[in-house]
Amino acid sequence: MDVTQTVYLNIAGFNIQIFFHKTKWEFVYKKFIKETFKYYQGFINQNKPRKIDYFIDLKETSSLLTIIKKPQSYFFNLFDKLGKNRIATFYQISLIQFQMILREILLELLANNQGFIMHGSAVGKDNIGYIFTGRNGAGKSTAMNLINPKYSALADDTVIIKKENGRYYLYQTPFIEKNNWVKKGQKRYLINKIFFLRKAKFYKIDKIDNKNLLTQKLISQFWTKDEIKNKQFKTLMKFISQFNSFYYLYFAKNRNKLRALL
Repeated sequence: MDVTQTVYLNIAGFNIQIFFHKTKWEFVYKKFIKETFKYYQGFINQNKPRKIDYFIDLKETSSLLTIIKKPQSYFFNLFDKLGKNRIATFYQISLIQFQMILREILLELLANNQGFIMHGSAVGKDNIGYIFTGRNGAGKSTAMNLINPKYSALADDTVIIKKENGRYYLYQTPFIEKNNWVKKGQKRYLINKIFFLRKAKFYKIDKIDNKNLLTQKLISQFWTKDEIKNKQFKTLMKFISQFNSFYYLYFAKNRNKLRALL
């Protein structure tokens, strides 16, 4: 195999092996390697894991990109599916496009392993995770920033929830977020509480017991795609029925009061 370098990523407990194939585009190859180690350093394993869950082949393509023309629109081939757990993509794609590929892979792996991705920020302390979610503008980034560093910032936009050995854990996603100072890695955090944020002039936590209401709220916050939608909905419904620590969090921009409340 014409592989010049191999990288192993561990994301949410899944091992992804990336093969960097030989290419005449040496400067593009070096740029891709550099970006991989820069943006995914917290997820990189130095040694080969016993089990590989997914394979990515990075290659050059002689035609650069396959262009399909439609009226007023152009499309290009982002990756080729080579098998059940293997794809090939190209050095000519961007970092954001590679992130889209990782998202597709993670959605597929999570759908088959009692997990899902949801919209939210998160913090952690002593191996325990807390998730903040809500509509756009609810204050997810604000809440995370206010209680950091007493509670370590874990996520600014997306989190992975996964059931392992009968318990629900929070994992960080490898995705680039607006607060790019958040340190990311492979560690998992046992989920303690999930807060639906509401900006207010007072500080209060109210438990949410209405499962129908929770279903409506969480459906609007979790990521899926058509091919796995039914399986993901079942995972989400099981999560709602088995996890009982959902709360409303009313807060304003006072660091000390919010920390005291939590």
